[in-house]
Amino acid sequence: MAATKRMLLLALVTLPALFTIACANKQVEPNPALLTEFPAYGAAPVVRVLLAEASQRSTLKIESREARVIVDGRPVDASETMTVARGETGALWELVPTAAPQAFSLDGRTYRGKLRIVATDQGWQVLNIVDLEQYVAGVIGWEMMRNWPVEALAVQAVASRTYALFCIQERRNSGDAWDIDDSTRFQVYGGVGPSNSPNLWRESENVLKARELTSGQVLTYKGKGFKAFFHSTSGGVTTSPEAAFDMQGGLEPLNGSNLGEFCKDSPKFNWNVRLGKGEVNARLIEWRVGISDCIRISVKQSAPSGHAMTLRLFSRDGKSVEVRAIDFRFKMGLPSTNFESAREGNEWVFTGKGYGHGCGMCQWSAHGMAKAGWNHDKILRAMYPGAEVETLY
Repeated sequence: MAATKRMLLLALVTLPALFTIACANKQVEPNPALLTEFPAYGAAPVVRVLLAEASQRSTLKIESREARVIVDGRPVDASETMTVARGETGALWELVPTAAPQAFSLDGRTYRGKLRIVATDQGWQVLNIVDLEQYVAGVIGWEMMRNWPVEALAVQAVASRTYALFCIQERRNSGDAWDIDDSTRFQVYGGVGPSNSPNLWRESENVLKARELTSGQVLTYKGKGFKAFFHSTSGGVTTSPEAAFDMQGGLEPLNGSNLGEFCKDSPKFNWNVRLGKGEVNARLIEWRVGISDCIRISVKQSAPSGHAMTLRLFSRDGKSVEVRAIDFRFKMGLPSTNFESAREGNEWVFTGKGYGHGCGMCQWSAHGMAKAGWNHDKILRAMYPGAEVETLY
């Protein structure tokens, strides 16, 4: 038994080389849109986060123990609890907490930093102005489970910090009042957590340790920052930006890696979705792709990772249409594009692996690697082959 354990440990030591092999066999031209120069920062920069859901509300309940409120450059009286209505804030409304640590509550959720409300022609934009390290702490526990191993959370911290800085650079000339929003359009940011339930705060001890362990660390490729994509579950193999997002070209750290079965604990490592043929046909009609009675689905093009890229759908009347697999996935509610399909009576059965777009870091694989004793640097090199971990500030 002891000899077997030693052999397993030896195998783990030699595995990294296997996990840094890109899936694609063909040469792929680097996509310059995936690279950017990161400025030299002396300290963590400020991030302007659009709170997308709050921006849709007509009123906001704001609480802060000690704070200054400034409306269009002029200080006004502030109370511990305020209700602010759209159209009554002036052009620029700001709440700046003055008690340490700086925090405020917005509709029952606590955030670090300050609150800014910008009036627009369409209503208002509600922003959380926060330094990057506080922002990263407000992402980690929402993108991963807050009680996961510190080294796995540290991987998320580096990826999220890199992704946020890339977006700031990408949008620097947008003219918008914000850099990144708090939704899955970018990455999920929820601040500290429910104001009245500290036991549910996502800013757990492990999350804060992961942030401190990686403070200022980012991913670079040949000296430049890149768009450090990540997703829930790879199913064992990650894929390229072309397969995941229909982006031309790629980048070595994002072109795909064989990660083995480190994400086998994910509930979506393997999956099965059954849809009635009537439901599939109804979704195709709503989609307006040109066929309404699908009898066969075939993969026309797939990535070396196994993820479908284009599909051909055949109808009973002899028509067929080609669609992007990423569109089909969303229309049918499938976890990933790495799937096979078959008709069983009056049902379509979709069998696949993984959850999410499949490019970049696999969160459940990071969890599995951390449980196996890997540190965050080693995990990042497996997830993003050819990337370097650098301390930016």
